[in-house]
This record gives sequence, C-alpha cells and structure tokens, in this order.
Amino acid sequence: MTVEVAVLEKLSNADGVVACEQEVRDVLKTSFETISDEITYDGLGSMIFKQNGKEPSGPNVMICAHMDEVGFMVRSITDGGLMMLMVVGGVKTSVLEFQKLRLTTATGKKINGIVAGEYNVTADSKMYFDIGAKSKQEVLDLGVDVGDMVSYSTEFEKLDLPNTYMGKAMDDRYGCFALVEIAKRMKHIEHPNNIYFAATYGEEVGLRGAQTAAHMVNPDIVFVIDVACYPNEFIRDNTNNRQIGSGPMLTHFDRTLAPNRVLVNFVKETAKNNQLPLQYDMFNRGGTDGGEVHKVHEGKATVVTCLPCRYGHCAYSVIDITDVENLVDLYTNMLTQLDTNFQNKVYQF
Repeated sequence: MTVEVAVLEKLSNADGVVACEQEVRDVLKTSFETISDEITYDGLGSMIFKQNGKEPSGPNVMICAHMDEVGFMVRSITDGGLMMLMVVGGVKTSVLEFQKLRLTTATGKKINGIVAGEYNVTADSKMYFDIGAKSKQEVLDLGVDVGDMVSYSTEFEKLDLPNTYMGKAMDDRYGCFALVEIAKRMKHIEHPNNIYFAATYGEEVGLRGAQTAAHMVNPDIVFVIDVACYPNEFIRDNTNNRQIGSGPMLTHFDRTLAPNRVLVNFVKETAKNNQLPLQYDMFNRGGTDGGEVHKVHEGKATVVTCLPCRYGHCAYSVIDITDVENLVDLYTNMLTQLDTNFQNKVYQF
C-alpha cells in the first residue's frame, strides 16, 4: 500500500495552535471533499466528515484525531521590538532556545524570527521572539498584534533512509493524515456503518473539541488516533513500545481513559488475524481525545491507537511512514467487521 505523503507534508507545514487551525482545516477539506458524503463543524471548529454506510440504521462509528499543535502566542511587545511569548500546550521549553519560529498575523502574513530567553508560566516570563526589529513600531507596522500565533518554522522533509521523514506538528497531523488515508480506502468498500472522521479542536489544551464533536455525532463506537514517543531513544527493549517502523500502538490505559475491553481485544485480534504489526503500550501520564469522548451522553465505548514517532512537542519529529500504512490496513480490516451485532456485544456487561 502506498500513502499520499504530499498530504502529510501539507498538514505538517500548516500552522495551527488552538483556535488558529484554519490552515489545517483547509488541507483537510480539500482532501475529504471527494471521499466524504457530508462535512459539518461543531461550535468550536472541529471538522466532521461523514461517510454513509449501506444501512442507515447501522452503527455510528467515530474516528478522531486532533488538528491543533503546541506552539506560542504573542503576549506583549517591548519598546525595543521584542515579542514576549506565552506557551500554548506542552512545548518542550528545555530544547527551545534559538530555534527558528514563524508568526502568523491576522491577515495570514508569515514573519520569521528566532526564540530566546528563559520561559516560566508567569507574566514575568523572559521568553521572546526576535525578528530583528529595533522598535515596537516596526513590529506593529508589520501587522503584528498581541494574541498572534507563533509556530515552529520547520519544513517537512524526506530523510536519507527508506520510509523516513521528519517535520513539525506530527502530534497530531500524523493522525489527521491517517484519517484521510482510512477514508480513501473505505470509500470503495461496502460496509454497514456510518463513519464519522472527526478532526478535533484543542486537544493540546484540554481535549476540548473531542467532547463537543462527540456530543454532535453521538457515536456508538469511538476510535482515537494520536501519536506517542519514548523519552529515551537509546532504549530498544521491552520497555519501549513506541518504536518507529514497528507498527502502530494499542494503548491499554492512560491517565484519562481505561478503554473498552471488547474493543481492546478486537484491535488485537484483527491485527493478529491479518498479520499486522501492533505494539502494546500504556502510560500513567498524559491522555488523548479519548479522555473526553468516552464520557459523552450515556458513555461511549472507546479505544485509542497511536502512531509512533521520535521526539514530540518540539521543532522536529521523526517518523517511519510504514507505521501509518499498517494503521490504515488495521482500520480497514476493523471497520468492515463492525455491525449492529458487534455494537451490542461491546455494551454487554
């Protein structure tokens, strides 16, 4: 199977911290226009792409990945033309200084510069964005204002090893890319489900769009696609179940969700029966959109799958594209098995 890496490149290069995800929406809308039957939005800006199944009364299946990336916001502008920054989401500030960033003005203009200074969470933080300006007026003349988005200025690129790429915002544009590729495959497969591919708002600051999108869809079954990385790349043993090139991960537990056990076993069995690689992961810190979607309405059966990457919430992540190819195969095989009988099984307690 070959995926369309050019779409991932566009998603990675798009800038979009929370509430500023329009560039990401534009890429996704173009990608989904010919493979979805309906496009809707929740009140926060999450995009929901629906594919109709052959049975209108079939299960409503939601697959979600979040659009927003970690980044920065202009907090104030000094008289000397430096822009003080506030971190938006869990940016790795320890490896941040002197990285190249780009600011997006209200009109969409891009302004390049570097980040310097030491960050803390108070209004007295000394982290700033430097574009070479000598005065505040020079900055204002460029159309910059307090509240403007600042993102990493990373460009997606192919590395020298086969199937290996790096870029920014893989958390979770990699997951959004998976939504596109799964939808492309499912468009040509007959199945009884109504599938809702949800690109959600604001995961990095509190799983916000997941809740509102799920409330709109009211799904019967929920799958979440996110990414995860291991903190020590020198470790390649049984403790590191987030290795690139070893297939997607099934998350058995995280701080926000204990997934539905029937769905957990279903993912395992589908991977095994189709000889697809699957890493088994769990963690006590952090969470995904699953932490909110499973609590909507009367409670929703939810399971989380993740794509492995090296390094996260920083300027670059490294990926192996075969992992998303295997994830797409996994989902294609799972979605064709879902029906009303399976839905009933999921909720038998």
